[in-house]
Amino acid sequence: MPSITFDLETVTPLFLAGADQTTAELRPPAFRGALRYWFRAIAASVASQNIVRTLEDKVFGNTDGGGAVTIRVQAKQPISNCVLKKDQDFPGLIYLFFSTYGDNKRDPRGCFPPGSHFKVILQTRLNREEDQQCLKLAIGAMWLLIHLGGIGSRSNRGGGNLKVRDQCQPLNLGLEFKIQSADTQSLSQELSQGIRSVKELYQEIIAPNQTHRVSAPTQFEILHPQTSSVYLWQSNDPENNNYWDTLLDDFGVHYKSFRSRYQNARQDDYQEIQRWLQSNGGSITTVKRAAFGLPIQFRFRSLSNQSAFVEATGKINRSTSPMHVKLIELSNNEKIVVIVHFKSRLLPNDEKLLVKSRSVSKPTTCTAPNQNIIDQEFIPCLRPTTVNLP
Repeated sequence: MPSITFDLETVTPLFLAGADQTTAELRPPAFRGALRYWFRAIAASVASQNIVRTLEDKVFGNTDGGGAVTIRVQAKQPISNCVLKKDQDFPGLIYLFFSTYGDNKRDPRGCFPPGSHFKVILQTRLNREEDQQCLKLAIGAMWLLIHLGGIGSRSNRGGGNLKVRDQCQPLNLGLEFKIQSADTQSLSQELSQGIRSVKELYQEIIAPNQTHRVSAPTQFEILHPQTSSVYLWQSNDPENNNYWDTLLDDFGVHYKSFRSRYQNARQDDYQEIQRWLQSNGGSITTVKRAAFGLPIQFRFRSLSNQSAFVEATGKINRSTSPMHVKLIELSNNEKIVVIVHFKSRLLPNDEKLLVKSRSVSKPTTCTAPNQNIIDQEFIPCLRPTTVNLP
């Protein structure tokens, strides 16, 4: 049956495990889930949500049966496991990977270290034309996963980033999987052209000669110039760009600094929540840093370590971050941060933010923030290069 093999290498630690979180394990379902995510992100830019769901099930399967494309993961030899140790010289990295470190209540998560090698094989179940088309769609999703995403825990914050080891242009689709660029501007053009090629592939197979319009905010993440932005960033210290940990640490310091004390001329989240605690409740307009995801915890040493929590009012009180952070290794081995911001809804229309504390008798609800603060306030602090989306 038609198949394509990707020879992959980890660029950053890959946190992926089964029931035993202390032992890293390569799991095909994790790759299938990531491919489905990127399939939806690009397919929804050219077709309606109903068409996307139908095709997603056809390609990857659902609870009623398998899809047209199978996914296998192979390693030639047992891959070494490791755990990250907290290094106080890397506060930004600790902030990005916080849940992977152990503490008094849990052991550290096992991971595959950078430089680990394994293969992912995509193969059709049958040799029909429609199955070959499904394989092409899966290959397009794999390109997006490798260039814009990651696998496993903390994959939205620089974990589980991969690169292709050998030149790879599967099925003559015009998709180059190995990074050719050695600088920011070249990479910007390379990513823009690659995304364009994937989008054209999806357009040709899913919705030929059709025009599909999308606008923000969207119900789920869609890779489209109206509903997402992609940026490239490197450290001002050239030495940091040579290593995955120093570059992610530098980015993490910027991110933590902005989110920990988010403030502008109109409102300071920290002072707003502090005032709320001191007044034993009251009204809150919004919590802007919630735009980066929920839940959030505030802790105030100045108030005898009182704390406040911000979450959603619905049954699922969490919300994933619309901002994805990943690392790409350039052809000269320098590293570069890729930031993908999806302008999707933080919460369903009927839900609000819930602010609560053990120190305050009654929780307070407020509206969710505008997602534009990521593009308009955080991103300008980094002064990154913008990737033109097709």
